[in-house]
Amino acid sequence: MNESFLSKNLACLPSQVSELIQNDHSMLEGTHYKRIKSKVGDDTLEINGVWIHSQFDPKKEATRFVAELPHDGTERIYLLFGAGIGYIIPYLLERSKVTIIWMEPFSFLIQEALAKFDFSEAFLNGKLVLVTGENLEDQLSDAVKGKGTHPISFVPHRGSWQWKETEYLKLKLIAEQMFHKKDVNLATLTRFEKIWAKNICYNLPELSEFRPVADLFGIAKGIKVLIACAGPSLSESIPEILRYRNQFLLLAVDTAVPILTSFGVDPDLIYSVDPQTLNSQYLEDYSGEGILIFDPTSTYISLRLEKGPNKGFVTSSPFPLLQLLEKTASAEIGSVPFGGSVSTNAASLGTLMGAEKVYLVGQDLSFTKGLAHSKGAVLEERLNYIESRKFRREKHNYKQLFALPQKQVLGIQNETYITNEKMLIFKKWFEDHSKENPWTNLTKFGAKLEGMEHSSFHKEFENTSNQKQIQSIVNVKKLIQSKFKDNTPFFERSLLIEDIQKTITSLIDFLILVKQGLTVSQRIYQQIQKNQINPKTFSEDIKRMDLIDEEVSQKKGLNEILSLGIQRVILTITECYDEHLSLEEKENTRLGVAKKSLLLYEGLYESIRSTKRMLTKSLYRLQSNL
Repeated sequence: MNESFLSKNLACLPSQVSELIQNDHSMLEGTHYKRIKSKVGDDTLEINGVWIHSQFDPKKEATRFVAELPHDGTERIYLLFGAGIGYIIPYLLERSKVTIIWMEPFSFLIQEALAKFDFSEAFLNGKLVLVTGENLEDQLSDAVKGKGTHPISFVPHRGSWQWKETEYLKLKLIAEQMFHKKDVNLATLTRFEKIWAKNICYNLPELSEFRPVADLFGIAKGIKVLIACAGPSLSESIPEILRYRNQFLLLAVDTAVPILTSFGVDPDLIYSVDPQTLNSQYLEDYSGEGILIFDPTSTYISLRLEKGPNKGFVTSSPFPLLQLLEKTASAEIGSVPFGGSVSTNAASLGTLMGAEKVYLVGQDLSFTKGLAHSKGAVLEERLNYIESRKFRREKHNYKQLFALPQKQVLGIQNETYITNEKMLIFKKWFEDHSKENPWTNLTKFGAKLEGMEHSSFHKEFENTSNQKQIQSIVNVKKLIQSKFKDNTPFFERSLLIEDIQKTITSLIDFLILVKQGLTVSQRIYQQIQKNQINPKTFSEDIKRMDLIDEEVSQKKGLNEILSLGIQRVILTITECYDEHLSLEEKENTRLGVAKKSLLLYEGLYESIRSTKRMLTKSLYRLQSNL
């Protein structure tokens, strides 16, 4: 053991990681290990009778394993699930253009490795990253930031897995989950960037008539709230919902509304967050008393239906475009935590409303009984119009089941259901947040939500009601309705009109500057690409580009507004997310930098034009009083 290596390595790690390694001794309980000399004289380790490295030649074992790992000279990430006392790491560090992420749950093994090898330089330059302790998923996400398109090799350490397979398997599952979640989030972001921007702009006139969702915070103290989701089992819970309807406030996600109303159940509140036009069809024939909870990025068609909810509460949004509306508000709009689906928002709102207890129903998070949608869902009913001899609804359901790779999940009754990666992300969100939220799952079938109580309508509502509780729910419903009797508008429409006019004028001026930047960046790119650089003109273009970049960066407010529509470009620059760069541009650093500058100005130019056009249309509707 080399104490100087240990001290040097620890000094190069983040302080919290270094302290954890030195102070965490909990993993040593019940573990008996000893360092032994191998046949060739190198150190090896035996833990509880398991050899972590070769008894004969640990170095030869490591070199053979490294030789089997892919390496073609391009950027690559090696993700190590354990490394024992580190024999494999020096050989990986010899390779160019690689990043080594070392995940290790046992601090004593890390200490043994750090005392054996000097990794200080690799830690400092970021070529070697240690992931250990708490919040492993967040640490791993930070470690791969900026390396979005680098191929990743999962490298399990054989000896470590033979000793504690369950612990190292957890690391692998965390990594798989993080990468899948990252892929889903990035795909969602780049897929909907322009739709979100469009919806916010087009929703401004209608949302200026809404109330803030903050009006609902704390309003349901002492009563129960039921969140109706649209999972396949919802229709089977309708009899119980009808039977105990007067014992809870019913908050339905918009996808569940047609199912509920087809059985005569009218929700009190309806939550909508989906940006796609199809979601408006869940509300197009609605004629009940339910009040809308509306995310500003949700489809603008929903607010322009002849039928449907005609009043509602608007939530805040992290997208800067909404600042146009927020600045005209008389108080905070209020934000609701979200986990990627409308059901996560609805559950969070139930907690913010101060409910005594929040119940979930129809939250299957699986293809229960082979169904992709609950019976009566819009997606299913639309098949009535397109069903034919060659296209049956069973075929559509089958396609839905296999749209993403299938996964298995443990059910509520310990049965096995089919699900997919997207639903597993939502499942993990509910499980992570159930500890601090009073949620109970009443869903009949589907995935088991670990850590969340599962119950039944009969147990929760039979013989638990009294007239006082029922009257409390009636009073809360009346109080919610009364929020719309206040004639004082929450948003100042005249101020909103003024702000939109100013923004449009600023965008027109900004467009001139960005167009200049686009022209110069095109000229710089072409000179580098053709290798026809005129020193004088090229130098002038670079200076001009620097000045334009500086002016553009000073337009902070406008850049924030425009950023929503160019997320793909931003991710290309910051995360190497997309394949916008050709192989030539990746190999030629100067050309790659020039291409990123060109992409940025192309994105800004298009975003300015589209945002100006959309805001102009909304301004016209505001001035025409809708």
